[in-house]
Amino acid sequence: MKVLTITGVGPGDPSLLTLAAVDAIKESTVVSYPVSTWGGESLAEKIASKWITKDKKKLPLLFPMVDDQNTLKSAWRVAGKKLMKMVYGGERVVFLSQGDISLFSTGSYLSKELEKYHQECIVKLIPGITSFSAAAAKSQIPLAFQDEQLLVLPVPNSYDELKDILTDASSKKRVVVLLKLGKKWEWVKPLLEELDLIKNSTFAEKVGFSDQQILSASHLPSSIRPYFSLLLIRQSWPLKMP
Repeated sequence: MKVLTITGVGPGDPSLLTLAAVDAIKESTVVSYPVSTWGGESLAEKIASKWITKDKKKLPLLFPMVDDQNTLKSAWRVAGKKLMKMVYGGERVVFLSQGDISLFSTGSYLSKELEKYHQECIVKLIPGITSFSAAAAKSQIPLAFQDEQLLVLPVPNSYDELKDILTDASSKKRVVVLLKLGKKWEWVKPLLEELDLIKNSTFAEKVGFSDQQILSASHLPSSIRPYFSLLLIRQSWPLKMP
């Protein structure tokens, strides 16, 4: 039986790895992880480095951060073949993915690649803690109560689209999580101010790392932020509260 494990390693703090993730890494002989450029740093590897001992082989795989579908499909195909070569060679392989493997994750694309072209291999998926869950806990902001709705999405590309989303969320008492804020913060902050939501918004970046920032969005200048930054927007609270 051919088995490959894909595990989430959480947002950044090594103490947030699940026991299942740690066990998978410890039991592996090959640890694989994504890089956006050859020779570049892998955040997933950095998070799990405590358990990647010297006796383990490392297999970085290139997943470029581009929009071109042909480039991406080629990267998935190459990654799948390299991983399967290790598996067929008798290695116990684990692939690390930052955050959770089912949410905007390289691990999701990889699992579908293996499912399509390497059906003889069983892919074991281990979930991880998301950045917004960690940010919500750190800032003590509940993501949802009772019948409240929770919307998680990357920041849209246009001012008007996000305005419609936030206006609709207000009417439905929906908590909104905006991911991949980055350079869009330059126009997102003015929109939050226009809708009088800036004081209801919590900003977080590099969650789980030593240089993380979690603060009220009102205290943050409207300048470009890192790619791995997010907003928690809670526009109202339930009537029944302690």
